[in-house]
Amino acid sequence: MATKRLIICEICGGSKSTYNQSRDICQSCYKLEASSLCKRCGMIKHQVSKETGLCPRCIKKLSRPVVACSRCSQIKPIYDEKNWFCKVCRDIVSHRIRKQTKAQLGKVECSVCGQLRASNQLKRNICNNCAYKERNGVKLCRQCGKSKTIVNKAKNLCQSCYKDERAKESLIFYVANFSTPYPYNKTLFDLLVSTVDWSSVSEKVNQRFRRFGRFLQQHHLPNPLTWEAIEENLPQLEATKRATPKSIRSSLLELGHLLVVQGRLESRENYILRRNALQPLNTAPIGVQRLLQLYVSWLWEKKTAPATVRDHLEVQAAFWTWSFKCGICSPEQVQPSFINDYVLTLYWQWKCSVCQKAVDFDPHQRQLPEVCLCCSTLHSFTQVSRYSHNTIRQHRSKLFVFFEWTLNNKLTVINPVQLKVSAPTPTIKHYPLEVIQQLCEYISAPNAEPLEAFVLYLIIFHALSVWELQHAEIPVVLSLQKNIIPLSLPDAYHIVIPRPEPSQGSRTPGRPSTRLDFPSAAFSWLKPLLERFEGQRQQMLKNNHNRYLILTSKSAHRTTRASQSFIQQIVYSSSLRLLGSRCDCNTLRKTAGVMFADQGGGGTLQWLGWEYQQAFIYSWAQREVVYPKPFESVVLQKNI
Repeated sequence: MATKRLIICEICGGSKSTYNQSRDICQSCYKLEASSLCKRCGMIKHQVSKETGLCPRCIKKLSRPVVACSRCSQIKPIYDEKNWFCKVCRDIVSHRIRKQTKAQLGKVECSVCGQLRASNQLKRNICNNCAYKERNGVKLCRQCGKSKTIVNKAKNLCQSCYKDERAKESLIFYVANFSTPYPYNKTLFDLLVSTVDWSSVSEKVNQRFRRFGRFLQQHHLPNPLTWEAIEENLPQLEATKRATPKSIRSSLLELGHLLVVQGRLESRENYILRRNALQPLNTAPIGVQRLLQLYVSWLWEKKTAPATVRDHLEVQAAFWTWSFKCGICSPEQVQPSFINDYVLTLYWQWKCSVCQKAVDFDPHQRQLPEVCLCCSTLHSFTQVSRYSHNTIRQHRSKLFVFFEWTLNNKLTVINPVQLKVSAPTPTIKHYPLEVIQQLCEYISAPNAEPLEAFVLYLIIFHALSVWELQHAEIPVVLSLQKNIIPLSLPDAYHIVIPRPEPSQGSRTPGRPSTRLDFPSAAFSWLKPLLERFEGQRQQMLKNNHNRYLILTSKSAHRTTRASQSFIQQIVYSSSLRLLGSRCDCNTLRKTAGVMFADQGGGGTLQWLGWEYQQAFIYSWAQREVVYPKPFESVVLQKNI
């Protein structure tokens, strides 16, 4: 409220008091002045300008500069020209300053709660929380039913419930008035807003969009948006104050998945595979990275799988790191003798018998090192093998492919990799039948955990791989009438397994049919398992468009699939609880393949996803029975 002051009236000349801060005029003379309609605010005001038709207040508002606020970056009228703040930012900063000033005045002991707090009143030592509770009262909230401080007495709502009730209106107002200096950011914000379920908007959703809106007003996102740009703009999660970065991170990832659905961006899974495939490129010497990039481009053109590209780059990075140490910096300098020396370093290494420190094998200096630099022990080194024969064979074959590419592109005169290593005799490792019998008893048990039992059933009875479990989908039955309820998984009694895209070395992968029907002989115990699994899946599902069979807490909100580690962890945890040791998904599938091959021959495996040569190997290859690894040995291997 304005302060009353004594003045000499400029109209009547009397000594009177007034509330007017800009003029020395008494209240009676001010009311007798002529008034007219302001063109901007539409109100009857004094001192309306004849030239502009505006009152002094509107003239002051229009005279403010309209530029980007230095705090929120929005194009608004500037109320604080010293700091270039808009009205909202000026009020926020002023409130913080007042709050800090009040805190600096000192803390006293609250007469209600006894805590040291800044006093809310001058005549009584009481903190803000206690004064707020006394003023509003503590009752049962009408919406949440909890005993809390009532904020809205008319509706009997606590603070959180009252904010949730006003969240929809607040978010609608914010979306309607949202602006950003970057047009593409506005397009992305509108795309994210289109996914809002307005019937269930809470204060958490409102704050998430407001935080992300402030982020879009301050950061320019490239057009078109890519996963690389999203990864670059993801804020770091610190130990404290994580609400804002978590909202921004979830919104950016949600935008990426929305663009994937529209076909304007590659899937997140493909991006992660491509990113992981290129990681070894950073470990290669800088002088050869450009050449390796061209080599990777050629591998992508040949439809090479991302995992195979990573294997190629790991081999090339290790080879060229060792080559640069030897002074070889280009492909034309590599000779067959140099390749043979490098292969020797893969076969052997020096290892200290005291500290177990490993030292690279030098093919030019084949004498044992005298002193261990780690433990300073004399004559403690012995020659041990480094990699297996099959691993060295794979290294040599990938070097052969690389130098064959350089030869075709006229970067070398000859291919220095001239010797070929014969492939080892194939051996099929599988679990004993006792392990499968115990797992099958758990699968058919009525009290088995649905997700674990169903995953074990698909691996053992249908030989599904981890990739197939990731991409398996719930069948979709389209009805001609809207009032017909779609079939559930127990009623459909089958799932859909899409075929993987062909790549180099796997031209026609997958099963002959994408539909996997469950056997009718197992109907008595399999349908109850499917009903329990369907109920568990529906409780977890948050996005009805997600048709993937296996869901996680993250993929349930989007149309993404479960990760390989998640499926492997299901098999690990279930087998550890049942057997006391951990089974591997790949070995478990090979065991199922052995049982199918024994019953129907190797050709049967072609109907289960094996390729022609792989399927018939099960008919004649040597077999080796392995046992699941105990938990202690698994932990020891991880620690090593």
